[in-house]
Amino acid sequence: MVASSAGDSVDPPRTYWEDFKEWLLPSTSFKNSRTPRADLLYARVLLALFYAALTGLFVYTVVRLCYSGRIELFSNLYKVDFVEAPSLAFCPFNPNQSIEWPDGKENFAVSANKMDLDGEHHLHVKAGNCSFDRACGCVDMSAFHLTDISRETMNPAHGMVSRESIQFRTNLTDSSSEKVIKVGIYDSYDKSPDWFYVDQGTMFLGQLELIIWTVVDVSITGLINTFKGDLRAMVKNRHIFRYTSQSVGAKQHQSTRETTVRYEMKTFFVEETMSSHRAFSLYTVGVILSLVALRYVVVDAFFLAMMPEYKEKNQEIKMRELTPTAVWMRNICLCGMGGDEEQSENDPLLKKGVEA
Repeated sequence: MVASSAGDSVDPPRTYWEDFKEWLLPSTSFKNSRTPRADLLYARVLLALFYAALTGLFVYTVVRLCYSGRIELFSNLYKVDFVEAPSLAFCPFNPNQSIEWPDGKENFAVSANKMDLDGEHHLHVKAGNCSFDRACGCVDMSAFHLTDISRETMNPAHGMVSRESIQFRTNLTDSSSEKVIKVGIYDSYDKSPDWFYVDQGTMFLGQLELIIWTVVDVSITGLINTFKGDLRAMVKNRHIFRYTSQSVGAKQHQSTRETTVRYEMKTFFVEETMSSHRAFSLYTVGVILSLVALRYVVVDAFFLAMMPEYKEKNQEIKMRELTPTAVWMRNICLCGMGGDEEQSENDPLLKKGVEA
């Protein structure tokens, strides 16, 4: 065996706590400071608190992304000149039931009239069978629009202001004892109706507000559907109509069995929100990876603001010169105001020659 000399010293193994402190901030980081030990302790505490807050924010964000049900990106509000006239579905009150159609081909099912600046016009519409959780009668209105005419006047002398509206009359009836019709409102972009209820035999007047929900479906299923030809499989629009209505007039005689629904746009400002459809998707993974990449930027900004790298102070005067752009701007700003005369290398020789 070879005995170690007396001058040799063996460093004791470091504990996990010491390794953690060295990982957090090396011991020699403040060796050029006037109070290195106090500065090192303060910097490690400050850095530990910063990392704890950053980790807590990251964990909270991931939990929100995975368990909140959706990932909201942004919401914006914009103005449109017109919107597609929403289609209507007239359904029975109870599920798994069928709407009652009028007897005889001569009796109408649904009729529609449009009111605009030129008066009232009859719209050629036809009701057809459609199914949701019950058998209904639907009216397709995708060929018609509601235009923003609120700033127009029907009679400039009187200053009357009007909004375009569409009124539906139907003798489709509910077979249940409640005598209530479930009405769905939708358009060609989104076939999922928003529902409201009307008493059979009454008139309902309402105003519409349109909310657009852009659903981002970055998933394997969405990617496969895109390759199959559905170009909107990964980005779909949900059109949500908010219908504010009230019943007007006394309830009509039950023998007429006629229900009236009228709507107009309350405002042509559309609120659009973009978010993910699922709680966890490939898009969520992308957001998490973006947060991880952003972590390095935040950490660098923290070090730059709180403990930047040490630089030796240089007492020498730094020599500088103006760029051609700065010289051009100086000549414009100081034109005619005088200044130091520029001398070339031959100026001293020329002056000497003149003096001689």
